[in-house]
Amino acid sequence: MFSGPTDWDTMWEVAFTMTPERGYFDRGERALWEAGVYLETVRSLEFLADGTVLVVYEIDGTAAALEECLAAAPEKVVDATVTQRGEPLVAQLRFHPDETFEQLLSVHQSFGVSVDFPIHYVEHEPATVELVETGSQEALRNRIAETRELADVHVKHVHQHEPTTRRQFRELTDRQREVLVAAVECGYYRNPREATHEEIAAELGCSASVVGQHLRRIEQQLVSATVPERLDDATIESPDA
Repeated sequence: MFSGPTDWDTMWEVAFTMTPERGYFDRGERALWEAGVYLETVRSLEFLADGTVLVVYEIDGTAAALEECLAAAPEKVVDATVTQRGEPLVAQLRFHPDETFEQLLSVHQSFGVSVDFPIHYVEHEPATVELVETGSQEALRNRIAETRELADVHVKHVHQHEPTTRRQFRELTDRQREVLVAAVECGYYRNPREATHEEIAAELGCSASVVGQHLRRIEQQLVSATVPERLDDATIESPDA
């Protein structure tokens, strides 16, 4: 999975899909499928001291069908909060995981590796999720090996981890990066602004309208990657806090 010289100070990123050998992560999923309810993403996951887990899911299905399934399993579901303000349906569930689910969760909660949330379900029946994890080569290698004892694993990519801002810059096109660098170097983003579209265009040998189009697209892409789709997904503190 990993190649090249080992550098213990270098963080790596691995993306992979995971499908439990039995086709589902927890037996409760089968009851949901029968009711036409499907898990779409895992927004967050937390182990609690009493052995239960607290998971926030995004769900494809109706609130009525979900609540009916939850009410039918009082011995499993300790607490549930279901909210729907537009799409998608969001459920915060505290429940007793079955043994296999608990084992899989334990592997991916061990020290030394961070898991990116949300975790996306890419298939149902059988249930398959895609995870992105960051850590040292050794820790990630151990994670994958332990996971393969419980599930089918398909590694999609492995590369050195880049901070979010560097990754966002890399995802721009070559021309967008060229325009953005020129704008920064000319002082376009200083306060007060020290350059116009025309001055940037003169540096690049293109028209001011082309510069404007590129900067609008760049700003839209970077803002979309920074601000959550739903602002209630993030904690936004008051400037006075």
